[in-house]
Amino acid sequence: MVARMIQLAAQPGRGKDLTKAMTERSLPILKQQPGFVEAIALTPETDQDHFVGISIWNSKADADRFTQGQNQQLLESYKPLLQAEPTFRSFNVEGSTTEVSSARAGR
Repeated sequence: MVARMIQLAAQPGRGKDLTKAMTERSLPILKQQPGFVEAIALTPETDQDHFVGISIWNSKADADRFTQGQNQQLLESYKPLLQAEPTFRSFNVEGSTTEVSSARAGR
């Protein structure tokens, strides 16, 4: 499995708008993607103008397909709320309770 992390910085005072847009627009689309496993939306307690999203995928190919497809359209729609370009990182998932569930489901 693979995890992708996106970090976003909102325009000052627009963090709640960004978080709402990310959770209301992105999560439903992610749920429909082949190979999608889980998503986590995070905001720091001390800085509501920042957002971190983590998505878990069955394979790198699944994550890449989303990143190169619908993700581009979503990011374009968030640009008016952003202070800077988003940053991305990819990780290999070495262990997870989600991984156990996926293995049982035959994924």
